[in-house]
Amino acid sequence: MGAAIPNILRAVYKAVSAVLALIFKIIAYFGLYIPLLYLGYGGIMVLIFKIRLFDMSLYSSLYMIGLVLSVAAAVILTFRTGLGRFMRYREQKNVVEYRGARSRKAPEAPKIYKSKVNRGMIVYEYENRFDLYEQRGDRLIYAGTEYKRKRGRRW
Repeated sequence: MGAAIPNILRAVYKAVSAVLALIFKIIAYFGLYIPLLYLGYGGIMVLIFKIRLFDMSLYSSLYMIGLVLSVAAAVILTFRTGLGRFMRYREQKNVVEYRGARSRKAPEAPKIYKSKVNRGMIVYEYENRFDLYEQRGDRLIYAGTEYKRKRGRRW
């Protein structure tokens, strides 16, 4: 029984941390941190100045206008974030290929494309190998080479 308690606590900790991470990702993605900060500001106003925020007084009306503006800012951020991710997805979906004819003296021209498994990897495919590069901004950083297996019978 004593050995089960640390495992139970570890499982509870992992579950709570996963839920909190999900909540923080949702807050960041939808830009909800702006209205949440504004609600925190309203809470401070209630505690310090004893203002009633949701009656129809002048202070309440000004606070509600600010709250509506912060929600509008969150909607605009959500739209911009979603549009930006959609445009990056469309850009990554396009396959960059080079299929050029080469002369006998020229080195082999590779086929160049983005990896389907890892979108951040650019693959240069040669006849006998794959050269892998990681795309970081505008630069390509060499990640390694994987050689193709020879097809046919093995003796």
